[in-house]
Formats: sequence, structure tokens, C-alpha cells
Amino acid sequence: MNLKIIFKRLILLDLSLIILIFISAFFESEIVIAFNEGISQSNDMNDMLGVIALVFLVLYLVNLYLLYKFKNIGKQMYLFLFILGSIFALLMGIGAYDPISYLLDGLGWANSGAILVFLYFTPIKKEFEK
Repeated sequence: MNLKIIFKRLILLDLSLIILIFISAFFESEIVIAFNEGISQSNDMNDMLGVIALVFLVLYLVNLYLLYKFKNIGKQMYLFLFILGSIFALLMGIGAYDPISYLLDGLGWANSGAILVFLYFTPIKKEFEK
């Protein structure tokens, strides 16, 4: 199979995982919600992290479009957003997830790793130099 098609499908899979993670947030169990509310930090910190997460999400969606169209800036931007997302995940602190959300999150990280491998270790990297 053509590597370009596989890469584009990985990008679409990443987009669909983001949508599914967003939808799964509305179906969390009462136990998970109660636990997360019980350990939450101050409201100022939550508001600030919420704004940062929203800006990150918009940049990430723009970056997925750039990768899908094989734009050169998308390659560097994806690595930057991956590192920034890892740091952001560490700053979020302790939290509980439902099994579905946990599975989708793990699949998202695995898919991001696959995209990084395609960007830097396969012939796809030449597509971004055109």
C-alpha cells in the first residue's frame, strides 16, 4: 500500500480519536466526576489550563490539516506540539478516567508516535521538502 495513503489515514484516525475523546468526556461515570472534583485545584488554575488546552486544540487541528496537505511547517509544528502536549499532560496533575476514555487516550498517544515515525523515519519525510 502507498505510504502517503497510510499517512493520511493516520492523520484522519488522529482527528477521529480527538472527536471520540471529546464525546466520551460527556459520558463519564459519576464516580469519576466525583473523584476529579474532589481532587481539583483552585478555579484560577483550572481556568488557565482550560484556555491553554483550547488554544492547544486549535493549533493541533490546524497542524493536522497542514500534515494532511504535506506542508513543510506542519512537520516541525507537529514535533513542537507533541512535546508541548507531553508537558501539558504532566501539568494536568492527578485525574481519573473511564475505561473508554483511557483506551482512546492511549490510542491517541500510540497514533502520535506512529505519525512521528512516518515524519522522520520513512520516505514520507521527502514529501515535506517539496
